[in-house]
Amino acid sequence: MLHNKIISNIFKKKNNLNSKDDMAEQLIDEHMNICNEDEETEYVLQELERKREKDTAYLQESDISKNYIDNAPAVKFANIVFSEALQKKASDIHFEPFELVVLIRFRVDGTMQEYRRISKASYHSICTRIKIMANMNIAEKRIPQDGKSIFQNSNKSYDFRVSALPTIYGEKLVIRILYKSELTGSQGDLDTIIDGDKNLNVLLNNTSGMVLITGPTGSGKSTTLYSMLKRLNNSEKNIITIEDPIEYEMFGINQVSLNLRAGLTFGSGLRCILRQDPDVIMIGEIRDEETAQIAVRAAITGHLVFSTLHTRDAPSSVNRLADMGVKNYLVGDALIAVIAQRLVRVICPHCKKGYKASVQQRNKLNLRVETLFKGNGCEKCSFTGYMGRRIVYEMMYLTPEHRRIIERKGSIEELRQCSINNGMVILKDYCAKLVKEGVTTYDEFSKISYIDQQV
Repeated sequence: MLHNKIISNIFKKKNNLNSKDDMAEQLIDEHMNICNEDEETEYVLQELERKREKDTAYLQESDISKNYIDNAPAVKFANIVFSEALQKKASDIHFEPFELVVLIRFRVDGTMQEYRRISKASYHSICTRIKIMANMNIAEKRIPQDGKSIFQNSNKSYDFRVSALPTIYGEKLVIRILYKSELTGSQGDLDTIIDGDKNLNVLLNNTSGMVLITGPTGSGKSTTLYSMLKRLNNSEKNIITIEDPIEYEMFGINQVSLNLRAGLTFGSGLRCILRQDPDVIMIGEIRDEETAQIAVRAAITGHLVFSTLHTRDAPSSVNRLADMGVKNYLVGDALIAVIAQRLVRVICPHCKKGYKASVQQRNKLNLRVETLFKGNGCEKCSFTGYMGRRIVYEMMYLTPEHRRIIERKGSIEELRQCSINNGMVILKDYCAKLVKEGVTTYDEFSKISYIDQQV
């Protein structure tokens, strides 16, 4: 268990401190606080076992008094889990029922971490509580459901998107946490990149054209989009977004959420937005031919358009738009730049240690020195060796040469080579630079390098 590791780590440090007893006492105090929180969690779980609410599953929200809700053990335990997840900056909370136990895991910095295990009997009430919060049908357990809720913690509000999926051992719940009041992850890092990259500054000064952010799910595309909109947001511009869902609310920006049941799609919403006199348009994702066609024509006719695509690298986005039926000459006219990005984990500064790089690592990274860095794991990083993430990106800024290649339907490799000749640093090389600087690890570089080899 985590606390056993913490105890072991504390006494190792204390033995090495000798005269530094104050620091040892501070470490023990920190651990005692964690233990107290853990004892409270265990107490609530025991209370939940003792006061199993057999009739909860058959009650609707209107039948349950506020006093009952506030004092029910299931509510207390759920709130503890939510608070722990927020403290760790988790993006998702997973409740996973299996034959004998229910596993609770957090996704932190893109990686799943086990939080604790609870009994199936306790989970029954907790699952019901979460579904009530999200305005879901608590009597329906046979089909998938989606819901949403707002959770208040430390005077801040967080949007919870809840998904329920029936499995063979019960309903699996996943809660996506949207940090409304702050752009988490790499906001500050992106600000630094924008300030330091002349091409990024140039593209934000454009008044028309299209900027695409590409990458897989969870690569920080939304954060990048919002960061750019934040830079553009002023009283002189009319900025309108259409999203599914709205992840961050921004004052001064008109945000539209999709409503498929009412017929509000990206395509229909975008057509309406064009009649709203916009200067800047942000489309959450280009998913189909209709959206792609309207977005490209909006970019050509005097609007600055931002959107996302799912492609492995920057040059591949040209082919993706062509596959959606957009003519190559229109793609060439509309595109200003394509940014392909990933998120890599940052080495924990509290347990960062140097080590001698292997021959293979030196060759892959073209190292002139032999030392690389990694995190040994400590209580501050939950023994992962990492704390936080940052952006790794490549930016294809279109030149007349790029446009000629696109118009004559040149290959992706031609576009990539043209971009490199014009100064683009590919994803793999950008990540290698961060490894050499001791920001991230060789393992994180290996993930980026593998993706790059598949292109």
